Amino acid sequence: MAQRSKGERHVITARLPMSDARKLAAIVAATDESRSDLVARLVHSYLETIDLDELTSQEAPPLSHAS
Repeated sequence: MAQRSKGERHVITARLPMSDARKLAAIVAATDESRSDLVARLVHSYLETIDLDELTSQEAPPLSHAS
């Protein structure tokens, strides 16, 4: 049976330390979630915590006036 479309996606690649890669493989083996879906969910969860407007509108610190 074909999988339902999840909409438009963009492929990313990440290099993990081997200890993290082994743990990721163990988690995928113990669950029904694919590696791609697990990583996408984790990245999405992290991105949800970031206020992009605040991040991109940070002002430069004021310069101190020399006397």
